[in-house]
Amino acid sequence: MARRRNVQYREEPPDGGWGWFIALSLFLSHVFIVGTMKSFGVFFPYLQEAFSQDAASTAWVSSIQGAVMLFGSLPAGALCNVFGCRAVVMTGSLLAATGLLSSMFVTSLAVMNLTAGFITGLGFSFMYTPCITMVGRYFKKRLALANGIGLSGSGVGSFALPPVFQLLIDNYGWRGSLFIVAGVALQGCFFGALLRPINLKADIDEMDDAKLSDTPTSRKTNQGLIARLCGVLDLSLFKMPSFVVFNMAMIFLVVGYIIPFVHLVKHARTIGVEPQQAAFLASVVGIGDGVSRVGYGWFSNLNLYPLLRGFVVCSLGLGLSLVFLPFAQTYPSMVVCCLSIGLFAGSISTQTSVFLAEFCGVKRLASAVGISFSVRGFSFLFGPPLAGYLYDVTGNYNVSFYVAGGAVLCSTLMTSALEAHRTRNVQRQNFDMLGSEDSSKITHSKDIAEDIDFDYSRYVLIVRETSV
Repeated sequence: MARRRNVQYREEPPDGGWGWFIALSLFLSHVFIVGTMKSFGVFFPYLQEAFSQDAASTAWVSSIQGAVMLFGSLPAGALCNVFGCRAVVMTGSLLAATGLLSSMFVTSLAVMNLTAGFITGLGFSFMYTPCITMVGRYFKKRLALANGIGLSGSGVGSFALPPVFQLLIDNYGWRGSLFIVAGVALQGCFFGALLRPINLKADIDEMDDAKLSDTPTSRKTNQGLIARLCGVLDLSLFKMPSFVVFNMAMIFLVVGYIIPFVHLVKHARTIGVEPQQAAFLASVVGIGDGVSRVGYGWFSNLNLYPLLRGFVVCSLGLGLSLVFLPFAQTYPSMVVCCLSIGLFAGSISTQTSVFLAEFCGVKRLASAVGISFSVRGFSFLFGPPLAGYLYDVTGNYNVSFYVAGGAVLCSTLMTSALEAHRTRNVQRQNFDMLGSEDSSKITHSKDIAEDIDFDYSRYVLIVRETSV
């Protein structure tokens, strides 16, 4: 453990200790923040009735909230580098509560887009990104498991909150319910306090690199505002092909991923399901989501296959589940389909930060998470209104879910290509290394060399985690 300026720097993340409280903070953030965002669709029919708007216009409230939450990840990551994760989360908690409380008194949908959409979404972003970043700094070998435990809070929140919100609306109306939801957002002051800073050896290297780059010549050439902004936001990450392709794939995936959380309850009520049962379908998605996040997070740590290959399989399952959802016309079949959506969606969610840490490194994880989630904001912004527009045109949500499933399947094709490319590169690198080490022995016994190649290629394809 190195010392510098009386500050202890760890060589590696501790993979435990206080890190489990960091995982708890991530869990609680997903229960209260992501759970609230995914359950906000319960308010959708009541907002549409209160403001006398069509489905496409009303959907902008949830889409702006989710989009700003992700767009705000970029400045949130930068603010974490300046003020620390703890202060950013607590500030976001107060900001989100302010937006929800203000929404109680609005009389037009445009103002609701500002309060419940923009202000609340910005507060959510300040609470969301720092928790994910801190888990990446406290864990390395157990990162997938810690992420699985923390992200499972989304499933818990998605399961518990929709019936609760429906019960609150039945008793207090949608305006009175927002007062209680604001209290839920204030829980960020508690789980934000758990984010104790940690100093890693990688931080020293980063500071040394910054000092080397801060020469008089570099200061003279980088005085432009755009250059400084790019440095703060670390936009050089876009020079990494794997990072770019992965984020492009996630744009399509999130389009399909978010549509059910906004329109599922309304879709169920459209085909004759009772309001409380319709709200419970969102809970079913949450059950599958929560179970798969913990289970798949543990299973992926066994290193039985490349993680990106498992991601492709789960993405394929999610796309097919969304395509088949309109064919489920009975309540039991809808429950099965929603459970399948939750299982595959939760499995996908556990791996995102793992891939970003692999592609970009731990010391750039805060910027990578911020950029990655900001890019997905476009999906949140346009996905739900597109589904609402298709409903207004066709009179049902069938085409909306076909489009959602098709977008996820497009993402599957892109991640499949990325997985094949990375696996082929790993094979080539290791075969070259093996050939250089054993070139003198290959001529000695061709049969032995072939056996070595076969065994090693199987090791690379099935076990090796560096292919992600």
